[in-house]
Amino acid sequence: MGSILLISVALAGLGAVISTSALLYDLLQYAGATYLIYLGISMWRRKSVVKGQLEITATSRFHIFRDTFLVSAFNPKDMLFFVAFLPQFVDDTVPVIPQFVLLGVTFVVLGGINTMFWTSMAGSCRTMLMGGKSARRLNRIGGTGLLSAGLFIALSGKFP
Repeated sequence: MGSILLISVALAGLGAVISTSALLYDLLQYAGATYLIYLGISMWRRKSVVKGQLEITATSRFHIFRDTFLVSAFNPKDMLFFVAFLPQFVDDTVPVIPQFVLLGVTFVVLGGINTMFWTSMAGSCRTMLMGGKSARRLNRIGGTGLLSAGLFIALSGKFP
């Protein structure tokens, strides 16, 4: 859903504005970095799930959706990708909007297929990884990765 938002913003011309405004780009980048840091800390704090209690302690679907949406929506590199990449495949001698919509839908569908593949792979490993120590270790590894990515993004750019 975050990609749909970014494609829509790119179609509206706001992507070009964001890509040319250093301040807007930096603000979007730092908002995304802050959210990644928050997710990393949340994963570190999350209690590990014991195998028999998986159903009653699982994260709600809304929270999973919200987290995924916000991570992808605050990624300025995706916005730049859509602004730079999609126009290359558009023929300006015919209506442009339907072409952008088709390219955007294709991108989202292929991304969804990719996500479903990796989700099913993770689901098949679930029983092995959901033991008390394994789950805690997995949360710490994932949290460290998100926290590191957020810090790297925040510290690698120039500050406004």
